[in-house]
Amino acid sequence: MKLNFFKKQYWNGQRLLLLTILFVHTAASFYYISRQNITFDEPQYIEYAKRWLHGRPERTQLMDDSKSPIIAICWVPRIVRQIIQPEYHLTDYGRKDQEEGRYMMIFFSLVTAMYMYWWCKDWYGEKGWILPLIILLFDPLYLAYSTLITTDLPCATFLLAVLFHFRKYVLHKNVKQLYISAFLTGLAIVTKQTLLFLVILLPLIAIVRHVIHHSLKEIFSYKSLLHLLIFGAIVLFTINLSYYFNQTGIAFGDYVFESQSLQAMQQSLSIFHNIPVPFPKAFIQSIDMIKAHAELGADQPNSTYNGVYLFEQIKLKGNYWYYYIVMLFYKMPIGTMLLLLGSLVLLVKKFKPKPFADKYLFLILPVLFFGILLSFFNQFQIGVRHILLIFPLLYIGVGKLFMYASGQSRLVKYFPVILVVYSLISVATYYPYIIPYTNEFIGDKKFVYKKILDTSIDYGQSDSSIHTFIIENPAYKRGVENPSVGHYAVSMNEIINYPTKKCPFAWYHRFTPIGVYRHVVLLYDIKEEDLKTIKQ
Repeated sequence: MKLNFFKKQYWNGQRLLLLTILFVHTAASFYYISRQNITFDEPQYIEYAKRWLHGRPERTQLMDDSKSPIIAICWVPRIVRQIIQPEYHLTDYGRKDQEEGRYMMIFFSLVTAMYMYWWCKDWYGEKGWILPLIILLFDPLYLAYSTLITTDLPCATFLLAVLFHFRKYVLHKNVKQLYISAFLTGLAIVTKQTLLFLVILLPLIAIVRHVIHHSLKEIFSYKSLLHLLIFGAIVLFTINLSYYFNQTGIAFGDYVFESQSLQAMQQSLSIFHNIPVPFPKAFIQSIDMIKAHAELGADQPNSTYNGVYLFEQIKLKGNYWYYYIVMLFYKMPIGTMLLLLGSLVLLVKKFKPKPFADKYLFLILPVLFFGILLSFFNQFQIGVRHILLIFPLLYIGVGKLFMYASGQSRLVKYFPVILVVYSLISVATYYPYIIPYTNEFIGDKKFVYKKILDTSIDYGQSDSSIHTFIIENPAYKRGVENPSVGHYAVSMNEIINYPTKKCPFAWYHRFTPIGVYRHVVLLYDIKEEDLKTIKQ
């Protein structure tokens, strides 16, 4: 009786701690979005979701390519308000709907946190979830996107959830877990085209695990093949349901593709022209548009991006294989980097094939898979946010280091905790303006743009920051097209002269800023003698 009492008290303490962490994360996220301007992509995401809610999932706009029905959750506040007040009407071009919709995005963050809690608790014990969850929820990139209306964080949510249930299926042959993972895979694919590659990744994980366990025959058994068909059917049904089965079954030959690759495939597979495509037209459209925009590159009209920027160099076609490595090097807290490095060393040191196949294979293979995919085959390297989907997997892996350190000497035991605290302090110095966060490897923050930029630094939030700064400092004004004497506040993105987007403020690049505001707005004091250098 006494033992049960203490167990109950312990569980209540654990639950209270979990709720406290989630509450602090939610409060930090809500305050953060109250201080942030609407970013570049959010209006397009929420606008497509509105059309989808009205039963029109067709992709009719240039920027509809990657937009997802999942974002419809952001319309819940407006729907509820409209039910309560049928005559409710706004004339602000949807800005209030966008601002209120951001609060609903915390749903994906909290779901991710719960899956991480269950996973870490299962592997590392009753307290093993605490530090991994903290470094995830207060990671600057994760916190920055916890409430933005994009699909970057939902991608992380669905990837983590799929792998959680798929692992249980593979290990225990639990058919219920197969159904759940299949349904979530369908939603993941609807969320973003990148997760379409789950249909390759999941079988790959299963095959590698069975190879390590010398049980490859199970993969080709009648039961496994039946489960594969069931999995595929559930995924197909979920995708169709997500688009209302809208124009499902259009003949392959009746599609008019934009991308050259799908046009070529259509021509070479003319024998299948009369075969109905078992996917909704809007889903096929999204793949076609993404491929067309990638083929177009950044140096053509109607391009959806300006090129890939790194170290003041702009690549108009192709990508940098090391792009995300550089991004993470500058944008991940140094304490977190050291934790990941220590976890990797520990994993190699303690490596045993079969235990690895049952545990860390389900983390490391997806990290490598999507890391390679995004680094070598992704033309849209326009921000570190695309790699956010692997963050929960990385931080679950760090739990192994925390568990190992807890049984060591006091110095070793508390060193990982010190690293976590150091990372939190580093992030706190930027909060609530954390989109442009960079770690201490960039000492002078005025020159961040000399290394990295794009949406990793300015995702459109700088406009309101410039406005606020000028109100608080009337001596300053916005950038001007012609070199002139005065005090100016200019966004880092505004001084970069992209070949496809001529910038009238590029002349500021020739001068050294005297300061930086909110880590993204450069401050200039241009004097008469400074202008002489331009004339010369």
